[in-house]
Amino acid sequence: MILGAILTISGPVLGVLVGSLALVPSALSYADSTTRLAPTGTVELDPRESVFLLAPVADLEHADHQTCRAHTGNGVEATVTYEPASALNTLVSGTRYESFGRVTATARGEYTIACEASVDIVAAPPFHLSEVFGPLAWWTAGGVALSLIGVVGMIGVIVGVVGLSRARNASEHGPARTSTRSPTREKASA
Repeated sequence: MILGAILTISGPVLGVLVGSLALVPSALSYADSTTRLAPTGTVELDPRESVFLLAPVADLEHADHQTCRAHTGNGVEATVTYEPASALNTLVSGTRYESFGRVTATARGEYTIACEASVDIVAAPPFHLSEVFGPLAWWTAGGVALSLIGVVGMIGVIVGVVGLSRARNASEHGPARTSTRSPTREKASA
């Protein structure tokens, strides 16, 4: 019963705590995948994989996706398209950056990205909530499941104790007495 109570209370707490710690590697991985283009930079991409092109918010009006090119060493060109500033924004070294373009790979390879702009530009992968917060959700669900196991265990203990108590009381007092008369005879004789 005590174990069930402990699981009920601590299950969700432990799930959220472990899930929060599981966020750290994915957040660090995302931060490490940002590439500064000064004036060029390279990123490894698979087919149809993409990176956003971002510029500091104060300089965003001077950044244009049409001035950027991306290609592999073999001459394979990647597609560079416009993306609104709302598509991705992030902090890089304490400065807020917003998107202005996207580079999408046409084949697997290491792409060199170059932009003819007078502003600082970085390339960052798309931010997928499921990749970053997925571990938190799974660990929290595990904690809730652990809590439910604790509740079921407590209910099982309570039902077992009540059942044993009733069985013990029945054995101490003997079997219940039953009347030999039928209810219809009692009414007739009254």
